[in-house]
Amino acid sequence: MTTNKTDKNTNNLPGKQVLEQDSKIANKSFYQYFTVYFLAIFLLVVAALSSALWFASQQAKQSHALITEQLLPLQNQFLQLTYLINANKLIDEILLNANADKLMPLQQQLSLQSKKLSLLQSQYKNTYQQWFSKNNVVTNLITRIEASQPSNTRLKNKTLIQLDTLLDALAIQSTNQYLDSHQVQLLSKVEKQLTSIVTMLMPLNLQTSLGVFEQLRQKVDEIFVTDYAKKIASQPGERQSLADIVRDLIRFEDLILTAGLLVKWQGSLRLMADYQQQLVSQQQQLHRILASVLANPVINHNVSADIDVITNKQLSIWQLCVFVASLVSIFVLLCLVRIKIKLVSQYSVNCIGRALEGAQLPINDSSNSMPFNKYHFATEETEQLIKKIQQIKASNYSEIEYLALSDKNQQLEQLIVNNKATQEQLKLELALNKVKTSQDYQIQILLEQQRGKTLYSTVIKQLVLLGSSATIHTSSEHEPSAEENYLYHAHQQGRDLVRKLRQASCYRYWQSSDAVLTLSDVNLVALIQAVLFNLENKLLLDKNTLRLNLDKNIIAEVNLDAELFVEMFRIFIRLLFSQKTESELALNLRLVDKNNGQEEICFTGHVHATGEIRQLPPVLQSFNDESAEQSEIGEYFNSLLRYQHGHNVSANLTEQGYQLSFTLPLAVTNSKQQESHPILSLPGYVTGIEQACTALAAKYIAMPIEVLLAVKSPNKYQRLQQLLQAMGLQTTFVSCELMLQENWQSGRFAVLLTEINCQAFTHFMVDEGDKTSENLALKRGVFSLDSSVVLANKTEAYAHWLVGELTANSSIDDLIIAMQPWLNEQVSDAFSSNNKSQVIPVKSFAFSDQQAESTLSATMADLPSFNFDRYVQHQGTAEIALYMLEEYTTENSELVAQLSQAFTMNDDKNVALAIQALGVNGKILAAEYLLQLCQRWRTLLSNQELDNSAQRQINLLSKTKQAVQAISQDAEAIA
Repeated sequence: MTTNKTDKNTNNLPGKQVLEQDSKIANKSFYQYFTVYFLAIFLLVVAALSSALWFASQQAKQSHALITEQLLPLQNQFLQLTYLINANKLIDEILLNANADKLMPLQQQLSLQSKKLSLLQSQYKNTYQQWFSKNNVVTNLITRIEASQPSNTRLKNKTLIQLDTLLDALAIQSTNQYLDSHQVQLLSKVEKQLTSIVTMLMPLNLQTSLGVFEQLRQKVDEIFVTDYAKKIASQPGERQSLADIVRDLIRFEDLILTAGLLVKWQGSLRLMADYQQQLVSQQQQLHRILASVLANPVINHNVSADIDVITNKQLSIWQLCVFVASLVSIFVLLCLVRIKIKLVSQYSVNCIGRALEGAQLPINDSSNSMPFNKYHFATEETEQLIKKIQQIKASNYSEIEYLALSDKNQQLEQLIVNNKATQEQLKLELALNKVKTSQDYQIQILLEQQRGKTLYSTVIKQLVLLGSSATIHTSSEHEPSAEENYLYHAHQQGRDLVRKLRQASCYRYWQSSDAVLTLSDVNLVALIQAVLFNLENKLLLDKNTLRLNLDKNIIAEVNLDAELFVEMFRIFIRLLFSQKTESELALNLRLVDKNNGQEEICFTGHVHATGEIRQLPPVLQSFNDESAEQSEIGEYFNSLLRYQHGHNVSANLTEQGYQLSFTLPLAVTNSKQQESHPILSLPGYVTGIEQACTALAAKYIAMPIEVLLAVKSPNKYQRLQQLLQAMGLQTTFVSCELMLQENWQSGRFAVLLTEINCQAFTHFMVDEGDKTSENLALKRGVFSLDSSVVLANKTEAYAHWLVGELTANSSIDDLIIAMQPWLNEQVSDAFSSNNKSQVIPVKSFAFSDQQAESTLSATMADLPSFNFDRYVQHQGTAEIALYMLEEYTTENSELVAQLSQAFTMNDDKNVALAIQALGVNGKILAAEYLLQLCQRWRTLLSNQELDNSAQRQINLLSKTKQAVQAISQDAEAIA
């Protein structure tokens, strides 16, 4: 190896000497060989472009002169001719027009044309301005003509009618055989003159000349001078027919003289003549100006000569020579550049090729083997390449070492390729593991959801069994024991478990990829009120108070996921009351932004706690400090809020406690709906029922029976809710159809009170796979709170259900009767400490059946026996209503007699028929008291509790008779 290196170095010595000799020769760079050519091309192009630019500028000057000195004056003259011609046409049209209504629009157009002419630069500018001034003055003249023309026309028509009547009378009298020849001749003469007047008066218009009008005046004057009226009046013979003609002549004279037909028309025709004379004068001037303008066109002869030069002149010879010489020179120079590039390139290729072959010749070798040997085209770039080649040739590495390095390089490249393949495989495996992990996670979530649903259904079934057990013990008519209390406690724990399972199920659902929003149109205020009323018992137990204040600018009708919003709002209140008792919460809903179809509401909850608060509750600290660990309920709240696009969640301390707030965007469905909502304070009794609730709570045991209140405005049914809870029933509010169906179909509720249409008779979730004995089946009832609610599709499978009607203001007695199957009365000496803890006694107050009856009577005494106005609407007319009133009162008396007889015999069927007929008549008569009594009868019949020995039912029959008698008395007073 050492020998080879020495040989190579020895052989490279002459090459070094050659390079040293070549370095003495000054070689040029490649671009320097073409500098002169490019400079010459540049100068030629500049000369050609300068010549072309100069020629173009001359052409532009000629064109500008043509436009300025010739085109603009011609355009001005063209506009002048156009306006003159239009004005001439308008004058002709005005002169030929006899309609006064069309004069003003035509005159306004003529004034516009004269104004356009006055704005032009012309030698007749003063004349045009005078026309414009006169046309404006003439406007008043036309106004006078237009103002007088309608009355003139009506007077002319009235005169023509009078003449026509007079001529008819004359024609009739001319054939009268009782007139002598002298009278006939006189009448014929009058008829002839009047006919000529009609002939001249009929075509009278604004185009009538004064001469023609003067002839008409003379004809009329002849009538007046001759005094035909006097002559006809002095004729002997039949006086009545001639007197009619005389009166017609006198009326004609009044029209001419008193009404001033000829005077008024003469004034209008004179004004029209003056107006037309002015127009004729103006038109004559217009014709002279038009002829003058057409005879003297505005043409600049110098510019015309320039036009000829521009159009006919060709390029000068020297300009043509410059263009041709420039093109030829550029072509020759480009050819020379091409040849020289070829020579230099070929020379460099030959030199580099010989250097690669190992020849040690100088770059400027002049041997015969080199082409173009009489030229020297060595460049610096070629010299650098040859030096690089010689250095490579003179390197100390052998070919064997090069091959070894090449083999090693290939091995390294193969290793890199293998590593890349391994890396790609690992990436693919990692992606597959991620997918598998995600699938396993989703499957685990689905399994947990399924287990949660199963457990949720099981707990609801347990609640139903607890309710069934309570109703069975109630119907067995035994004295209440501690067992009912245990059932109630178990029911409360079951409700808490249902809530927790529901929360876990929702949390898992929103973590899955299948989570979707179920949007519907709901009332936001109703949803919030329902949540707060459902939390009222919790507030009482924790001794907390709540106050809700709604911004009056908030639009209640929105589109959202009702179930998700209710859950989020409930968790929001739970976060605020976290581990707090005897605290006050102020809830404020404030509108922060509103645009087309959307509003943003800020929900703020401020807790006023007893004592000084130095830090936020643990569940709220994560909302204020991002570094703090998020609690499970806080993470759940954030998940619910995030799916509803809520934002700006913050929690902070205040001077009197702490607050939590967030902002929620809502889609508005009815932007016109806007109302103010009163401040809501919870807990608290509705005015007037506090003592009644206390008495009911003392009388009835708390039962594990749940009642679902489906209402559109929960605040209107707060009285009903508190009465039901005082009776020991557990109430839950819902305010939309979607949540109504979901809660009712779960099967946990025994009673449904609804003012929302729904499928009440349905299959429950708890019935799926239920093998419980029928003796433990929960007794159910459905009551409508509005007359518009239709409880249809009741099949035989639901025949044992109780169905009835209640209202928000139903009496306590009606509620007790309707809820009787689910109530359990206490025995005073059987109270235990546990039982007393379930009622809410404010003070001792005994509630007896007699007081319930008196309360009902006092409530119904204020109602009229029937509403006569509504009864008239039902009948259509007052006559039919009065006619049928006696029929209905008589039928009611007969039905009450049938009811009394059937009640004495405990005949359920006939009692039901009589009550059904009384209910129909009560609806027709709009007798609310009678309808409520019928409802109580139906409740008794549905519970199969008809007993003619029961004092309460005897009182009910007595009240029914009194109601019917009151209707009869009021009907007699009206009739």
